[in-house]
Amino acid sequence: MAELEDQLSFEAEEEPEVFFDKTANQTASGTFLAVLNSSPAVLDNEDADWELDLSPAPIAGEGIGSGAAVPTDHGGESDFLQVRNRGRQSFKRAVVQTSTRMSIDPDLCFNWAEEILAKGHCSLDDIDRLVASCEGNGDLEELKTNLQRNLEAAEFNFNQVPGHDAVLWDSASDTSSDDLADAIEAALSRQTRLPGTQRFVMEKSEELQLLEPMMRAKQELQLGILASKTAVETILEVMDRVRDGSRDPGSVSLRTIILSRPGHAETSEVLAAADALRSWHTTGRVMDGKRRREALAALEALDLSRAFQKELVRRLQQSPACQAEASQLEAEILISEAATEHLIREHLPYVRRFASRNVEEGEDPEDVFQVAFMGLQRSTRRFDPERGYRFLIYATYWMRQAITRWRADEGAAIRIPVHRNEKITKLDRALERLDVRVGGAVSDLELAEELEWTIDEVRQFRSIPREAEYPESLDDWDDLLPEPAGVDVFDEAETERIVTDALAELPERQADVIRMRFGIGRDSDMTLEEIGQIYGVTRERIRQIEAKGLDRLSHPGRKRRLQELLGYDSSRGSKGSSSTEREQHSPAEPVEKSQVLTTWSESRVDRLRELWAAGMSASEIAQELGETSRNAVIGKLSRLGLADSDRGQCQ
Repeated sequence: MAELEDQLSFEAEEEPEVFFDKTANQTASGTFLAVLNSSPAVLDNEDADWELDLSPAPIAGEGIGSGAAVPTDHGGESDFLQVRNRGRQSFKRAVVQTSTRMSIDPDLCFNWAEEILAKGHCSLDDIDRLVASCEGNGDLEELKTNLQRNLEAAEFNFNQVPGHDAVLWDSASDTSSDDLADAIEAALSRQTRLPGTQRFVMEKSEELQLLEPMMRAKQELQLGILASKTAVETILEVMDRVRDGSRDPGSVSLRTIILSRPGHAETSEVLAAADALRSWHTTGRVMDGKRRREALAALEALDLSRAFQKELVRRLQQSPACQAEASQLEAEILISEAATEHLIREHLPYVRRFASRNVEEGEDPEDVFQVAFMGLQRSTRRFDPERGYRFLIYATYWMRQAITRWRADEGAAIRIPVHRNEKITKLDRALERLDVRVGGAVSDLELAEELEWTIDEVRQFRSIPREAEYPESLDDWDDLLPEPAGVDVFDEAETERIVTDALAELPERQADVIRMRFGIGRDSDMTLEEIGQIYGVTRERIRQIEAKGLDRLSHPGRKRRLQELLGYDSSRGSKGSSSTEREQHSPAEPVEKSQVLTTWSESRVDRLRELWAAGMSASEIAQELGETSRNAVIGKLSRLGLADSDRGQCQ
């Protein structure tokens, strides 16, 4: 036996770590039969026959062979697409690289480092040669950049040496070859995995376990806010600023607040919740029973954003008497954020699967995933488990809405409103269904019956182009963009003077806002947001200032005066036509006198001055000039500064 042991020797072809890395995912199965033989496996007889039959023998069994079923690898790149046997089966709409794997031989790194240090310089060819030896799916350009940074960290001085075809880098470094090799190996070895690429299995009981700490932390945070008198007063103060437009509603609440729409349902709910919280605060701040539930419901309806909650903590920290309350609220916010983050992290595989199912042609799957992830974040703040729905279903709604709005905002050069984009999508889907069913052109009536729309609505949305349309020739461009009609320069200057004098009667801020909004005296008009940035207020406050200014201008007395100055006869309800419009009427088609009021051209103004200087009254001048009214003559005389107290305007 001793001689046999000396003759038998085994050497491993590979190191154990390398071998197990390669075979970790390989499986095999078979049926093993017990050999019922009581004879010893090793005989004591030294003269025994030790010749073994080494001929190949067939082995068969379940799981053995090329057609064997291999169990699912839970570490694969498409695990997030797998679902259970029941329900909708997942499919992959786009190739998603879910992981990055790179490796390089350590000996190769060491030899390369010794070679570079011995030469004293490094060329681009040396970098390319080393990067080419790296195995995996990494980006070569990124690897080169990382390698260059590691060489810089090793105190290499990179200077371009003139007179060479390739760029040479002088190396004057005290770094040892071992340290340089380790840095290079670390730069060229990586194994990362995108979040949410594992298989998603979520039972209802597991979902409830994730939701319970988040909802409990949310309630504790609300109770902590109600317990702080300063915090409630701060909330009410900020809501008052939201009402008057001096605070952006988006920085306070996650609800949609549009003060310009008095009948907006969500805005009315938020304002009613603020009033209910104010009533609770001013009537004793009862922290038990029905009154506390009403205060919690009001605070829940306000739906304060996380940023505002942190702002609330900072305001409390500024008061020495509120340090304990600030610390407690800050701790509760951290607990709530941790519970929410854990819930989101557990649902990431579902978000990635949802995104891969809903990605469309030309879209980056990772972009769709990011948008769906924002929908998931939104759902965690608005979810109410007492309604009886699963969080998964609720999150799906928010993710679908986020993707739909993202496509409406970013999918076209000209943005289409979301509600119209949804109707266009419904129309296109109905067209596809009816086209298959009918097998020909689909009429407007068939679409109206399918969608339960009116025929006018169907025609309106069918006429909207789905893609950009460009004229084929320059002549078509001329027809599409006709030359603008000639403008009477005198009338334009006169109108500008009238508008300037009318705005001078308004408060300075109202007049300036109206000028900027309508581009009066400027190259272009401005949006509410742009004006708000100039004054340091919200767009809603600018809208309110603009509305007040327009209300002043639309006062009946001031409106009547503007109509007279602009040549508008309020008694007849019509405005004078220009000389160009009068020339378009042929003699055979006379225009009724009651429908024509001539604007004040330069020649008519000169004639007006002559008649007024001759001592004629306003009525006589209107009759002499024709096609104008007495009120218009009086208004023009006032504008020219010709009317005086000696001659009454009522003559």
